Amino acid sequence: MLPDINLDNETFDDILENAKNSIVTIFPEWTDFNYHDPGITMLEMFAWLKEIQQYYLNKIGPDSIAKYLKLLGVRRGKKRPSKCEVTVRCDDDLVAAEGTGFYAGDIRFEAVSRTFVSSARIECCICKDRDEERVIDQAELSFGGSLRMMPFLTGGDGEFYIGFDKPLEKGEQHLLYIDISDSGKVRRNPVTDAESFVPLADVSAEYFGSGGWQSIECEDDTFGFLFSGMLRLRPDRTHLKTEVGGRSAYFIRFRLTGGEYDVLPVIRNLQFNLLPVIQRETKAECREYPAESELRLFSDLAARGVTRVYLRDDEGLFTPAANYEKSIDETTGEVKLSVAGAEASCGVRVVNISPDFIKKCEIGFGTGLPFQKFSLETEDLEYESFCLMTELPAGGGRLVEWKKVNDFSSAKAEDFVYVLDTAAGEIQFGDCIRGAAPEGRIYIVGCAFTLGAKGNVSAGKIDRASGFDDESLTVTNMCPASGGLDEETVESCCARAYKLMQTTETPVTDEDYERIVMNTQGLMVETCRVLPVIRTSDQHPDPVRSIVVKLYSPDGRGVPGERHCRNILNALERRRMLGVGFRIVRPEYAAIRVYADISAERSATNAKDEVEKVIKGFFEECSNRFGIKLIYSKLCEVIDRLPYVVSLNTLTMETQGSGAERTREGDLQLSPNVTAYLSEIDLRLSAVR
Repeated sequence: MLPDINLDNETFDDILENAKNSIVTIFPEWTDFNYHDPGITMLEMFAWLKEIQQYYLNKIGPDSIAKYLKLLGVRRGKKRPSKCEVTVRCDDDLVAAEGTGFYAGDIRFEAVSRTFVSSARIECCICKDRDEERVIDQAELSFGGSLRMMPFLTGGDGEFYIGFDKPLEKGEQHLLYIDISDSGKVRRNPVTDAESFVPLADVSAEYFGSGGWQSIECEDDTFGFLFSGMLRLRPDRTHLKTEVGGRSAYFIRFRLTGGEYDVLPVIRNLQFNLLPVIQRETKAECREYPAESELRLFSDLAARGVTRVYLRDDEGLFTPAANYEKSIDETTGEVKLSVAGAEASCGVRVVNISPDFIKKCEIGFGTGLPFQKFSLETEDLEYESFCLMTELPAGGGRLVEWKKVNDFSSAKAEDFVYVLDTAAGEIQFGDCIRGAAPEGRIYIVGCAFTLGAKGNVSAGKIDRASGFDDESLTVTNMCPASGGLDEETVESCCARAYKLMQTTETPVTDEDYERIVMNTQGLMVETCRVLPVIRTSDQHPDPVRSIVVKLYSPDGRGVPGERHCRNILNALERRRMLGVGFRIVRPEYAAIRVYADISAERSATNAKDEVEKVIKGFFEECSNRFGIKLIYSKLCEVIDRLPYVVSLNTLTMETQGSGAERTREGDLQLSPNVTAYLSEIDLRLSAVR
């Protein structure tokens, strides 16, 4: 720990007294130290200045704290909008453009991207394997969160069908949300790095078309029905009706083609025709397009806003397009732009601005002087979407884009950079040494407002949409909007940095290895233990860390499979120290049989149940501990402690196999990779008195 250095450790009187005491050694002829002496007056002035400097040097301001946090790799979190999905029901198919507004009272949400909304409904679901078939009809599906449906009846193979009353539109993306129930006992770790995650089960998606069952393009956020998430389905041919399990419908089929589940997934809700939304109000958007004369835009702001077009040259500068035409397809809402001379440019930039923001998008005029600041008169800015362009002096009307940075420490004099402080609603430019200064009109070409944490509305609050003529249209959010955050304070950022400093990424101790294994993505790890270090051979003396891992299983005896081990090793490999290897050891389970002969008071009516309860409790405490000693005397103690037990005549603990050794005292010493579970209680109770 670095020492806490106090730079303000002297008062004014201390500084003045030390200065007076130094006069004798520096200038002995000076003998008058009274207040009327001009020299003493000068000393008092410098002592006052020194005391002021000490005070300010000892203080750490917000700018200094930001610098220190940057050295630690930590930056203050910006305001973040909340997100959710809304369920849309309509009688006819429709398309929601990007930015389409949805409302929870006065709080605006926007469609994240162009989304096709089908009028099809889920009619039934069918779960089947070789020996069993189950049909879930519309009445059961309408239970919502109360649904308990196993899509795959066994972990090795199986098929799951979802039937629709209408075909899914060819070439369009359809969103299906699957809500997977958790076990309630052990949480499955989230997947944070999809590329390194090895799916536990391989699930293929198919639809019935003119060529029979054929593969359908599917983006799976559930990782094979492990998590709640979205399935994005896009059929490339006509979807046809077929019969499955005595039901005729337009089916999508999911098949297990490899791997095996540790715990079979259970679906508690299905939602079709979902539309992802984000809580923000976009006032200006800036998009890049290739150098083509015909452009197609599908955003709400492109259709209802003011559009400006710029051509990018080989220097990265933008010139307003001299001639372009804009037309809107009233049926689809698609915006078409015909831009003259676009082929000769290096790209096209299209800026769409809300009509009520036209006057506000020009925020000022750059003077070319250092340290220019401009107020945006709002604290609700979304940091990521903000974008600036400015005129170039003597640039013939050309504009240049400016880049957001956190500070000017690494900027050069010619860099077009600025700092956006969303908390203060302010823009700051450089000092012409670190960061250029604007000289000309300054335009906002990208801007959105968000409420941050205030946008985390509860379920069912989003109830209306704008821009649709379909009177049958209804919208609602089944789940609450989440993820909205306010601007992080300096204090909370410092606390987060301190917590990160206490956490090591590279494992050193056994506890570090166990922590990484327990948090392996996609797995439900109940417990683990690092075994004593062994060496592979004399030729390869590097130590090998053996880790025994117990996964959650409904029967309490989970064993990691080949894919589980690969995920655990992937998690360890990214963080391991050089020269250290790993080996995953599968746990063994010692089945314990307890025999007890007990004399109890005659008045104890439920004595047998109570004795069995304490015996089960004794072994439950040992169930997730490897290599422990089951102490005979402690089991005797918990039984004998019961008030109605007169005597414990006989007590034995028996197990089979090589996973445990009996000591002289009658205890059972388990092997390092063995944990015990209670398999049987043979209890004989005799009443006395």
